[in-house]
Amino acid sequence: MITRQAIRPSGESALGNLSISALLRPSALWAAGLFLMLCFATATVFVKQAWALQTFQIGIYALVAAYLLSSLRRSALPVAGSALEWLIYVLPLWGLLQISIHTTASSFETRGEVLRWGSLAGVFFLTRAVTVSANARRIFLSFFLGFATVMAVLCLTQLFTSEGKVLWIFPTGYPDVYATFPYHANYTQFLELSLPIALWRALQQGWRSWWYPLSGGVLYASAVGSASRGGAFICTVEMVVMLAYWLLILRRASRSVRTRTAILTLALIPVVAAVFTVAVGWQNVWNRFQDKDPFSGRREFLIAAVKMAEHRPLAGFGLGTFPEVYQRFAVKDFPFYANHTHNDWAEFAADGGIPFLLLVLIPFAAAIPTALRHPWGIGLIAVMAHACFDYPFPRPAVSGWIFALLAVLYATRAADRGAEQAPRPAPVAVLSRA
Repeated sequence: MITRQAIRPSGESALGNLSISALLRPSALWAAGLFLMLCFATATVFVKQAWALQTFQIGIYALVAAYLLSSLRRSALPVAGSALEWLIYVLPLWGLLQISIHTTASSFETRGEVLRWGSLAGVFFLTRAVTVSANARRIFLSFFLGFATVMAVLCLTQLFTSEGKVLWIFPTGYPDVYATFPYHANYTQFLELSLPIALWRALQQGWRSWWYPLSGGVLYASAVGSASRGGAFICTVEMVVMLAYWLLILRRASRSVRTRTAILTLALIPVVAAVFTVAVGWQNVWNRFQDKDPFSGRREFLIAAVKMAEHRPLAGFGLGTFPEVYQRFAVKDFPFYANHTHNDWAEFAADGGIPFLLLVLIPFAAAIPTALRHPWGIGLIAVMAHACFDYPFPRPAVSGWIFALLAVLYATRAADRGAEQAPRPAPVAVLSRA
């Protein structure tokens, strides 16, 4: 039976008061640097020049190097974790192996991918290092949710007025822009990671905090306003799943739970989301759902990627080489450039072979049980599903947060196991009078 104590906000599942002492600890320096670099990657996602991506990568590598040097000076073990976590650190090495044994179709593209996967592994490493405690995880998720909400407000305010310019100043070359994202699918993938945090905390905090329902409503409305069919659908599923999960908790809870307050909170979340959605307009995304063949083009890219994987199932054609090799296996000609498969998992197999696909898939699949136990993390499952028909992983503005959230889930997983293995206090004998 789930009691009131069982669903009381605790640990990383709720937002308690941010501890000032925690913000002043030495580890906060690394966390702040990491968070700023992730925000930088998101804020500059519209920049086509290489300097934006290179600055993000250099910043992450510099932070990792500084952290390792600091750990060695303190004679502390800088790297720890399960074997599943070590698979993430192997990802960039796969590209180096392809280059060394000359199995890549383009060593230039593969070198670029090695640097990108290395920076993502660095994000995972740093996040894992700075979110060991429950309070650190709570603070990190809080700042992420705050940043995502700011991006959603920016998206809503410039959605119909920016004419493709970020902050109404910087032209992107696209007719529309979503906060700083020129591609609506990437923007909604970013939202999918943050929306469950707002929803779960809104349900746990109830009337004690109006911020979370408001944040969730803004995030959901901006997903609908972006007119991304997949993003709007997945965000809707996240909301339905979260509400259903909470109803299940209420059903099993004891009578001491303030059921009336919880039910009012349940009603408030979709109402707030509906109000913002009506305000921003839902007609564009609805019209896109009327498309008779929404997978046109993506289907052909997927078939080509599968053929590439079948041709080289072990070594692949080289990380990042799909655009170079795609035409050899194309089943249909298109009047546009195919930069990605629109299915990251298939592209992993095409570029890196089945072994590389497993290197990526296994750590993410292993985190699913933890995400289900801590529903703020179901955004990771949502993005994994979205990667089946789009490409969140190539953009550090999205994949950086993906690997950060994955690291927080692994830190939570380790904390859960530690709590289970901790010795319980021996029962105290009570002597009663005869």
